[in-house]
Amino acid sequence: MKKILVTLTAGLLACSVFGQGSVLFATRGGGVDARVRDSLTGLFADGTAYSAQLYYSAPGAGEGSMQPVVTTSGGSTVGNAVTFGTGGTLGGYIVSGLGGAGIRYVSDPARFGAPTDFQVRAWQASLGSTWEIALNNWSGSTVLGKSAIVTVTTSASAIQTAPPLTGLAAFTLDPVPEPSVIALGAIGLVGLLWRRRK
Repeated sequence: MKKILVTLTAGLLACSVFGQGSVLFATRGGGVDARVRDSLTGLFADGTAYSAQLYYSAPGAGEGSMQPVVTTSGGSTVGNAVTFGTGGTLGGYIVSGLGGAGIRYVSDPARFGAPTDFQVRAWQASLGSTWEIALNNWSGSTVLGKSAIVTVTTSASAIQTAPPLTGLAAFTLDPVPEPSVIALGAIGLVGLLWRRRK
């Protein structure tokens, strides 16, 4: 009886560890080709000078409800920021097996083997170690950006292959718009509204 209880407990623990939907956090491979470019330099995001994080939410919940995919493995946290590949063929890509990229497990049980919205957020590494810090430090001389949201059904089993981020498209990292550009836009909007009233 004791052996049966120990076996059942071990089985339940294994299920809780593997009861997470998985996805492949990479922007190249498996039919995905989503290269990231720095709009200031015109070059692809290259190596450790750039970082990226994967975010998720329930389908249609919107960007505001997205959470970072953070995986805990063996007591340590993995899955925060990753870096980009280096060089002509790998620059601009998040490549599985390089820079911390690879399989990610979404710990939300509702996302286990279910359609899930994903978004890649990337930034110049000098801005900070996470998207939130980078966004807070973003200025006109630095760049960050995010991909369009894609919906992927996560793997329902630890044995299955983690699906790629199918549908992910290339995107650019941009600087904060200059205040003068924002002011010109506001003046134009006021002009349009004033003209419409006449």
